[in-house]
Amino acid sequence: MLSSYLKILWPGPCWLVVLIAGTALAATPSRFHVIGYFTEDGAQSGRYTVKNVVTSGAAAMVTELDYAFGRVADNQCQIADREAAINHPYSAAESVDGKADRSRPNQLRGTFHQLQELKRLYPRLKVVISFGGWDQSGGFSSAAQPEHVRDFVRSCVDTFIKGRFAPGIEAPGIFDGIDIDWEYPASGGGGPGRAGDVKNFTAMLAEFRHQLDAVRPGLLLTAALPAEAELYEQLELKTISNDLDVLSIMAYDEHWSNEPLSNLQSALFHDPADPSQPPLDKRYGDYAVRGFLAAGVPKGKIAFGVPFYGKGWTVAKDENHGLYQPSSGPADAISYRQLKALPNADRHYDENVATCTLWNQGKFWSYDCPEAMHAKMGYIRKLGLGGVMFWELSHDTPDSELLRILANHPARRATR
Repeated sequence: MLSSYLKILWPGPCWLVVLIAGTALAATPSRFHVIGYFTEDGAQSGRYTVKNVVTSGAAAMVTELDYAFGRVADNQCQIADREAAINHPYSAAESVDGKADRSRPNQLRGTFHQLQELKRLYPRLKVVISFGGWDQSGGFSSAAQPEHVRDFVRSCVDTFIKGRFAPGIEAPGIFDGIDIDWEYPASGGGGPGRAGDVKNFTAMLAEFRHQLDAVRPGLLLTAALPAEAELYEQLELKTISNDLDVLSIMAYDEHWSNEPLSNLQSALFHDPADPSQPPLDKRYGDYAVRGFLAAGVPKGKIAFGVPFYGKGWTVAKDENHGLYQPSSGPADAISYRQLKALPNADRHYDENVATCTLWNQGKFWSYDCPEAMHAKMGYIRKLGLGGVMFWELSHDTPDSELLRILANHPARRATR
C-alpha cells in the first residue's frame, strides 16, 4: 500500500452550536475537506516540490495538505530526512516565493521553509504533518504504550506544532495539525502489531487531542484508517471519532497485486462477477463507509479515500479487459499521469463499480479515472460525507486533472 494516508472558504473550523436545555452541542464542521498527501520523497527527488503545489493549481484546491511522512522511532516523533526538510537550500528558480534561501546560521531551509512560504501565499491552506504509512508504522506499538504515550505525543507537538525543529531553528505555525497513518493497530492475532494496540491507539488519539487543544483549540487531528473490514472492525471507531476531526477511509489497495487473479483495487460497489472468497469479497468502498457509519462515526467526519495511481498485475491475455484473469505476478504500481500517457491501451470504465481498468502489453492496472472520480464525488454528496482524501499529489497530471474534479464537484459546493 502506498500510504496505506482542507480549507478554502474558512480560516478556522466553522461550528454550528445548538443550545438545548442549557447545554451547548457542537455539530460537525460545515466545511468540506479535500485532503491531499504531499511526499517528502517527491520533494527530495525533485519529482514534485512545494513549488509544484502552486504551479499545478493544487494549492488553491486542497483544504489540507498532508506532509508524508514524519518518523516514529525510539518512542518519539522525528524529522525523517533532515536534509530534505530543514537544510536543503532552494534556489530562486526552485522556491515558492522566487527568492533563494539564505545561507546564514540557524536559517530554516528545505521543504519546511517552502511550506512556510506556501502558507504566506495561501493563508487559508492547512498543512498537516502525517506519521506512519505502509512501511513506517513499526514504531507506533511501542510509542503508544501507556508508559510512553504522553512523552511521545509531547515530542510530536513540540517538534512539529511548536516548530522546534533543531537547536537554533524554531518556526511555529507551519503545521496546523497531525495526521496518524498507523498501518495497522491490531489486537491479538487479527493482524500486524501486538496485543493491546487497539486500546492504546484509542488512548493515544485522546492524548493527541488533549495536548493539541492545550496549545491552541482548532489544531487538526486526523487519521487514515483501513477500508478492510477485518481491520477496521477491530478499532474503537465511535470512541476515536470523538477526538478526530477527520477519519479518512483508505478505500484503495483493497486487492493486492500478489493475488493470483487480477482484481479491482478501489471499486466503490461490489461486482457480482468478482470471484473473491471471504473476506476479500467485502473489499469495496461502500462496504467500508457503511461499516464506519454503523459503528457510530458521524458522516460529516468521514473523508472517502481515492487513489491517484494504478495497482498492477502481469496478465498475459486481454480478456474481460484483463480483469479477473490469471496473473503471473505483480506489475509496478504507476501514477495516473503515466497511465494516461500509455498509447493504444485497452481502457475500460465500469459504471456499476465506479472504477477503471487498463490492459497494455501484458500488464493490467486497476485505477480511478476521471469518470470514476465524478461517480465517487456523487456518492460522497449523496451520503453527505465530510470530504475526500487522495494519495498523492505527484501522481496527478501537471495541471491536476483528477484534483480539479474533486475540488470543483457539486459535492463540495453542497456542503460548504
